[in-house]
Amino acid sequence: MSKFYDSISDNYEDIFQPNDKQISFLEELSHGKILDVACATGKIAKRLQYDGFDVMGIDLEEKFVNKAINENKIDAKCMNMLDIDKLRDNFGLIYCIGNSLVHLDSIEKINEFLKKCYDKLDTKGNLVIQIINFYPFLQVDDDYLGNLPTIKNEKVEFVRKYFRNGDFIRFNTVMTAGDKSIENDVNLFPITSDELVTLLEQNGFENLKIYGGFNKADFDKENSRPLVLAAEKL
Repeated sequence: MSKFYDSISDNYEDIFQPNDKQISFLEELSHGKILDVACATGKIAKRLQYDGFDVMGIDLEEKFVNKAINENKIDAKCMNMLDIDKLRDNFGLIYCIGNSLVHLDSIEKINEFLKKCYDKLDTKGNLVIQIINFYPFLQVDDDYLGNLPTIKNEKVEFVRKYFRNGDFIRFNTVMTAGDKSIENDVNLFPITSDELVTLLEQNGFENLKIYGGFNKADFDKENSRPLVLAAEKL
């Protein structure tokens, strides 16, 4: 398991919980079998499964996959997202959310993943990508690029900051749970909305729709924090 995810694995579900807007957005685009790429502990897949959808998940982190299978009762496999072409089934919906895509460390790998998604989708199938809108952070002329809103509840506090690191963004986190505090760093590849749209179109996707959140807010490249993109294989 990567150091970043290992450090937050015990508290992952306290930090990140599915929300109704997320679920509604995905269900509107769902038909046939669904693939959750980077499913983590399977909470979102579990919600979709509860609503009657046929879902499987993949994640690179074995600890997450075991929890998805044993606690959340999801059909899940430990697998790199770049290996989805090895899956037997095709899918009516593939989604990769939670800023997972940008853990791939180059535009070439992101392009490879998108191509494989296209190949694994049924005709009329949909792809949903959700990442952070990195454009405003990349305009900052400083090593410190800014922060994301702190996640805080009765169980955990999760502080998130971005720093410039060459072609990457260094994602610095501090998680505090009880008397435990863990700081970590991971590099992210800051692909922009324009670059992502170009890659999707080059790989044959059509009917691209871009939003500033799962609530379908208008996307504003200068100000939106989330970037949610839906695309269709015709």
